[in-house]
Amino acid sequence: MGIGKQIRRAREQLGLTQGQLAKAVGVTKSAIGNYESGVSHPKEPVLYALFEALGCDANFLFQGHYPPQAALQAEDRAAAEHLRRYQALDRDGRQLVDLILEREYSRITGQETTILTPDFWPRLQPQKQIPFYALPASAGTGVYLDGSDSEPISVPASSEADFALRVSGDSMWPDYNDGDILLIKQQPSVLPGELGIFVLDGEGFFKKYAGDYLVSLNPRYADIPLSRFENITCSGRVLGKLHG
Repeated sequence: MGIGKQIRRAREQLGLTQGQLAKAVGVTKSAIGNYESGVSHPKEPVLYALFEALGCDANFLFQGHYPPQAALQAEDRAAAEHLRRYQALDRDGRQLVDLILEREYSRITGQETTILTPDFWPRLQPQKQIPFYALPASAGTGVYLDGSDSEPISVPASSEADFALRVSGDSMWPDYNDGDILLIKQQPSVLPGELGIFVLDGEGFFKKYAGDYLVSLNPRYADIPLSRFENITCSGRVLGKLHG
């Protein structure tokens, strides 16, 4: 097998294009094509550059024998290809790959992960960070919203959510369960039929707005008449939830 075919063989096994190899070696793409087709042969300085770029030596290029360091297994070649593609990504792309790698490594090793994954995570959308407040939003009889500590969590960049709260209680079951994390768009009011976060005389509720009442999705809970309260505010509209 001639040197040109060996160059092509090594290049393809590494998953490199002619252009990529040319850039690594310091020649033109057409030069690599000429080497592989046998039209021309690389000069000595280019040969040394080819040895380094292809991970081989003269024994392989001229005789077809891999040196020990170039005897890559299929998994090694796949890993090299993954690394090459990773290096070609922009910042957002690398962040997505890092996130998936961390989750999968944690899953395989049995380690806990604190990453929150939205229901539509498989779409691999770009992410943004919003504050997640430790205080809960009651899906029960009400809790006091008297804290302000928060930590950042990641959500899809396309989400309208401004902040997040954790559900406390089961009054919004079956759609929302105790411990679910709510995505909330901050706004002073919601329309009838929409879900919102309401503060009634200092107590926080996660309910469906029904005009004069706040309604639970769980039929075990009675409606809450707003006429019972003096101070009523809406903190925002609930857009959906994350699973942690």
